[in-house]
Amino acid sequence: MNRRQRILTALGGGIPDRPPIAFDSRAPLQLLLDYYGAKDKNDLYRVAGIDGFSVWEWNAVMGRYAGVQKFSPDGEALDFWGNLSQHMHGLGDCNSIGELERHAWPRVEDFDFSAVREQALQIKSMDMVVSAGHLGLGYQMHNMLRGNENALLDVSDDAWMERYLRRLSDFTCGYLEALLSAGGGEIEVVRADDDLGTMDRLMISPDMWRRLYKPCWKRAFDIVHAHGARVWFHSCGYIWPLLEDLIEVGVDCWNPFPPYVKDNDHERLARWRKGRLALDGGVNHLLLASGTPVQVADETRRVLDRFAPDGGLLIGPSQVITSDVPVANMIALFETATAYK
Repeated sequence: MNRRQRILTALGGGIPDRPPIAFDSRAPLQLLLDYYGAKDKNDLYRVAGIDGFSVWEWNAVMGRYAGVQKFSPDGEALDFWGNLSQHMHGLGDCNSIGELERHAWPRVEDFDFSAVREQALQIKSMDMVVSAGHLGLGYQMHNMLRGNENALLDVSDDAWMERYLRRLSDFTCGYLEALLSAGGGEIEVVRADDDLGTMDRLMISPDMWRRLYKPCWKRAFDIVHAHGARVWFHSCGYIWPLLEDLIEVGVDCWNPFPPYVKDNDHERLARWRKGRLALDGGVNHLLLASGTPVQVADETRRVLDRFAPDGGLLIGPSQVITSDVPVANMIALFETATAYK
């Protein structure tokens, strides 16, 4: 199998010749590149035999924002929502329905999709899966746009939430429809994110999530599937009470199923998800950061032995690779996974 075949087989729940490796990194990779003699991260995929699936980096196509650039009061560039990491929130001052309506919401027409199909075809020519990112419609996006304190208060105001979620969903689904249409069927997977759990509990109740955010996700995922693409969903905290709901609304692959989060027992998860949900991740990041290469190799084999025989596995760390992960441990993960049969 080539990389595309391997990744698409796993995303579809099938059993490839070996599970593909999926990882993202916030750490400098120069020592890893030097070890493999690779020029850059893209070349690393080829030289090391790493499949290199990512829904966020170079092989993710998105519309180019061509609207008015937004700035903070001290001149820092903001994203098109008006956010700046965790320092500024685009809807932070919208405390009433009137303020929501007067807010300068982003518009689909502010984005240029003219290069999307060409970019997608170029990615495919490099033996890569074409992804698009990212969708934010749940509690995590609410937190980003309003800040945690406001978000926790907002959910008690049904009228405010109805207007907010309608405006957010109308833009997001309009953008998604335009993006996928511009891709002409070449976009194969779409990233979505909703970090709404701590290590051992949800930040809002399951019933509240189902009432407020679940319909928004279903609307978006229906669009993804109508265009022949799959949904890759990231949620790295406690989310067990909502996994059935996520499958119901159309999640195809869940990342990163960390074994140290409550109820993510891998034996139970393997039994429960068989034939229903693809998985991306799984290798204990805490062990990657603090263990030995032998321990990392053993952990990688454990995850592979538990999930690979049932198909639908993209093996990788249970978080993005951070700067505290030794190069030897990354090599242990990659070489154990590429040798697995």
